[in-house]
Amino acid sequence: MLRLAETPADYQAFGAICRHYVDWCRARYASLPAFVDEVFGHQALDAELPLLAQKYGPPNGRTLLAWRDGEAIAGGAYRRHSATECELKRLFVTDRGRGERLGRRLTEALCDQARADGYTTMKLDTADRMAEALALYDGLGFRRIPPYLEYPPHLAGHIVFMEKAL
Repeated sequence: MLRLAETPADYQAFGAICRHYVDWCRARYASLPAFVDEVFGHQALDAELPLLAQKYGPPNGRTLLAWRDGEAIAGGAYRRHSATECELKRLFVTDRGRGERLGRRLTEALCDQARADGYTTMKLDTADRMAEALALYDGLGFRRIPPYLEYPPHLAGHIVFMEKAL
């Protein structure tokens, strides 16, 4: 079941999903051991985790979680980037939720919610080795764009920027 995060417990569950995502990224980028820490450090993830409700809750954004048997098994969020643009962030499906098209369902639902909230464009960035994410976003009509955020040069070559008209 998909549902918007509303309570502190919901945002704690989303924080746990974000931490699982970081661990998964470390495994994916094992050949570049510092890469994940540098990217999430650049994004200030550690400082963000205690503030998820403020960063990704109304009025600045929305967080959506997929639940099964009382456990959050996937999640994602968007945050305000400008008056007309939002940014998709922290989309991840845990091992327990794999194979159910939750990534697609979450992304579509977040796009629908962003549209209802008045946004006309959703942007995102992901890493070049995130083949599943890139295939998902391509399949949902996101297109590659020039960078809209700055990353240090040694990281920038691994980051893919995309957007979709809502």
